[in-house]
Amino acid sequence: MPSRPRAQRVLRWSMALGGLLTVAYTVAFWVVPRPNSGYVTLWDGWIATIVAGLPAVGMAAAVGLRRRARLGWLVMSLAVLLNLAGNLVSIYHDQNLDPLPFPALSDVPWLASYVACAAALALLTQRGRRVHRGTHLDGAIAGLSAGAIAVSLWFGPLLSVTGSPAQVVTGLAYPLFDVVFIVVIVAGLAPQRYRPDWSSLILSLGVGLFALGDIVYLNQTSAGTYVGGTWLEATWVVGIALFAVAAWAPSGPRNPVAVRDDAGVSVVPAVFALGALAVLVVAPFYGVPPLATLLAGGAVALTLARTLLTVRELRLANRSRREARTDDLTALANRRRFIEHLDDLLATTPAAAALLIIDLDGFKEVNDTLGHHAGDDLLVHVAGRFARALPEASLLARLGGDEFGISLPGCRHADATAVADTLLASLTDPFTLDGVAMRVSASVGVATYPEHGDDRSELLRHADVAMYQAKRRRAGQSSYDPVDDPNTVEKLALLEEFRTAVEQGQLVMHYQPTLGLRTGHIVGVEALVRWPHPTRGLLYPDTFIPLAERRGLIPPLTRAVLDLSIAEIGGMRAHDGPLQLSVNISGHDLLDDAFPERVLDICAMHRFDPSALTLEITETALIAEPARATTAIHRLRAGGVHIAVDDFGVGYSSMAQLLELAVDELKLDRSFVTGAAVDPRAHAIVRATIELTRALGLRLVAEGVEDEPTLNLLREAGCDIAQGYLIARPMPFERLTDHLTARAVDVG
Repeated sequence: MPSRPRAQRVLRWSMALGGLLTVAYTVAFWVVPRPNSGYVTLWDGWIATIVAGLPAVGMAAAVGLRRRARLGWLVMSLAVLLNLAGNLVSIYHDQNLDPLPFPALSDVPWLASYVACAAALALLTQRGRRVHRGTHLDGAIAGLSAGAIAVSLWFGPLLSVTGSPAQVVTGLAYPLFDVVFIVVIVAGLAPQRYRPDWSSLILSLGVGLFALGDIVYLNQTSAGTYVGGTWLEATWVVGIALFAVAAWAPSGPRNPVAVRDDAGVSVVPAVFALGALAVLVVAPFYGVPPLATLLAGGAVALTLARTLLTVRELRLANRSRREARTDDLTALANRRRFIEHLDDLLATTPAAAALLIIDLDGFKEVNDTLGHHAGDDLLVHVAGRFARALPEASLLARLGGDEFGISLPGCRHADATAVADTLLASLTDPFTLDGVAMRVSASVGVATYPEHGDDRSELLRHADVAMYQAKRRRAGQSSYDPVDDPNTVEKLALLEEFRTAVEQGQLVMHYQPTLGLRTGHIVGVEALVRWPHPTRGLLYPDTFIPLAERRGLIPPLTRAVLDLSIAEIGGMRAHDGPLQLSVNISGHDLLDDAFPERVLDICAMHRFDPSALTLEITETALIAEPARATTAIHRLRAGGVHIAVDDFGVGYSSMAQLLELAVDELKLDRSFVTGAAVDPRAHAIVRATIELTRALGLRLVAEGVEDEPTLNLLREAGCDIAQGYLIARPMPFERLTDHLTARAVDVG
């Protein structure tokens, strides 16, 4: 394969020489005197031979660089060489015969060159493009129509050849091949959307010029008016020269903008089809050649086939569009359809509209317990109940997983919350899945237009925020409230500031002492994190913990709290005795496989006895991933760390889970403790819990002790430890030392 620089040098020299010779050959028609025959050995012999053969050199040089079109240009080179052979046979053999024979020996290589040229054009116009079959039909329609028009206008007299069979076949072959050239070129433009690149454009011009020479020559010959030595000879020479130029012309799009399958593209074959139809209409009246009628009939037949194909594709496209916007499982609208619907709805600027986002509660447990097929059945049943409970104008969609979306055009906030209540009520009756009757609840987030947003993205986000708020509060439904939104600009800025505070150690610890009711001494402290914000003052956990949970900052926050509190209380224990330290952790911490080792490493680093550390975790966090939580707790307890269940009584843990977790301490929630002295039911719960912890061998810590009657009740009932404002409020570490000095620390 020739290298690119070498091939380019060959091209430049061959094209330059070919251009000069072509110009010289063309000028010679008017400069050099010619006999009546029109043939001069010098000009029509050597010069014509060289000029006709040079394009083959240029195309051969291009073959090494045009890999995709290599075969096409090789065949075109062969066509040029066969044409050159025909010229040589005509000059040195046929022209010496009197009379000039027809068909002559030169017709053999000439017709062979036409065959090769037609094959090369078919290869080059496609160039390996993978196009839609409709595009091939468009090309065939345009090509056959162009052929029918060309035969009607120019080739009519040529198709009535008479004489011997050889003369008839030879006489018909040339115009028929020219028709083939026209059909192939026009049809070949379809894959390029009738916007040919430079190579195809120049090739088309060359074929057109070559065919023009044939048309004029054959018409003049049939009429007996042909005279040699005119501009006509130049059409073939220049046409062949353009083939070589096309071989080296750029084959990329002339317009860098991507070509679309727009209406302008489909108009081209339609115009040609109208031309073919016109040929069929005028054929009975104007003696149109049968070949033109045949070509036009083929074009019309293909037009009908193209129409049927288009109708079928439109049906498939509509079906695909429906399927792409329909949920396979529930047959509801999917997320794409829902978003399009919201865009269309808001584009009309309605007076009011509402958006509901619904997420099923406990759906994962259904999948894990009964299997995914049962979960799918549940989604289908839920979708059916929702659909029956909604007003007609609404759109119900499954957004993914166990999440549904509902749009309510013209619905204001009060009406939207009423619809949400209706949807929740529709889930009251149990579902039967695999023979098991079970109930399922849901959390609904409500956002209304224009109060909670004026575009689709904002409404979706706000409804999603409201849904998660309803899930956290276990409230069934919740409307969007900017106060609960963790993604406002202010809260995002606060989040980044909090991230910096954690990384740079800007957090501080406050400690709330706990009282041993049997001894009356302080037995421990609970570490409570605070953030001294530079402009907002001292911030409490309820301000930044939700942000940290949503943004994955809980692990670094827990590490910072453990490190700071263990360092401070560890130093105090060294001087003032065995003070128990309690630290709150998150369920996210227990899901970290490295968390137990990290806790023990911090204790070792500060020489802190792990048995003096109690980690508090809520019931809700414990039951989220019970298996992993149990594993982490066992590893912590094996290292000496104590585990306490915080806010006991407000979660959903069972006695069996308490046994599996093997915790050391229960902290009874303040909601039961605060009213125990005046509310008999709260009093009963407190006593029952004390008996339970005693039976399980656990310690009980009562939170929220704020008055003496409550403290006395707890002491009389046998509670182990009390915590609350009556005993001490949370205080900085600097004040803790003075407080402990004022009250004796229990060293037992």
